[in-house]
Amino acid sequence: MTQPSRPVVIVGLPRSGTTWTLTALSQDPGIRTAPERDNEDNNPSAIYAKRHLGRYPLLEPGDAAADYRRLWAWILSGATEHRRQKWARLILGPAAKERIFDGKRDAAAWLAGVVASNPRPGRATPGDPAPTTIVAKSIHAQLAVEWLASEFDITVLVLLRHPGNVLASWQQVKLKDGRNSTLETSAAIRERFGDPWGVPQPGPDPVERMCWRIGLLTAVLEDAASRHPDWHVVTHEDLCVDPVAKFKVLCEQLGLPWTDQREEYLVDHNTPGEGFRLKRVAEDLPNSWEHRLDDDALGTLQRVLAWFPIRNWTASDFQRTTDRT
Repeated sequence: MTQPSRPVVIVGLPRSGTTWTLTALSQDPGIRTAPERDNEDNNPSAIYAKRHLGRYPLLEPGDAAADYRRLWAWILSGATEHRRQKWARLILGPAAKERIFDGKRDAAAWLAGVVASNPRPGRATPGDPAPTTIVAKSIHAQLAVEWLASEFDITVLVLLRHPGNVLASWQQVKLKDGRNSTLETSAAIRERFGDPWGVPQPGPDPVERMCWRIGLLTAVLEDAASRHPDWHVVTHEDLCVDPVAKFKVLCEQLGLPWTDQREEYLVDHNTPGEGFRLKRVAEDLPNSWEHRLDDDALGTLQRVLAWFPIRNWTASDFQRTTDRT
């Protein structure tokens, strides 16, 4: 099958399986990946590009966002790092991921963002291999994915995951986004989604706030995908049922060739793992929330998710099938 020229952009919640999916799709010498280059924790260029937009940019088709657009033009060209990005990483130092929280930046983060601002797409040089297919992923573009698809000729892959599994994972790894309050404190987000949907603001309980963020991001992705039948929507749980077979179908849908390397990767990494490690027993993951969430957390999750117009999961999907041990 001929490789497509259109980049593939995977958009999902933090801890929804985007890294596993990206890595599996990347097992092909003709594919180049750009993982989370719009995440200011991982890429100093994003600090500058998102300085007026926040951690989760809220954009609709037609909105002007020149710096953010330049960032994505660079990402979709392969996100080749230049000297300015490397200098910026030296400025940030080993505490880079803790320098930005709730939209606040220290002096080093501000300087690093300026140094790495507006990266330019890499230029081809004589002897370079043929152009590759770019596969990028983002865990912060949920509120801007329709804008992104209107600005660039891309193939969108929306990756969803059972909210119980997302919450359990956020709690287990003490995820930074699970402690970041920028979503529920944004007046623009409340006006665009919360008020029209009749969604109340969360209370002070940290678990309720995490559930609110999961509910919002899940509902936003579902809502956007419902208006774009050409987008591809998959769930992490479905991919886990039979990874080799399901990824073969997904690759065909995306126009990506199937490779022996991809199959070997999926088989080799189907082993126990935890935390941020990619190795997992895939068939054990779809219902892992049942023994990872206590009854209080599960009850809070069900109550908060009921506020949002979520379609992929209903009340029956949160009933335990086994005793929690």
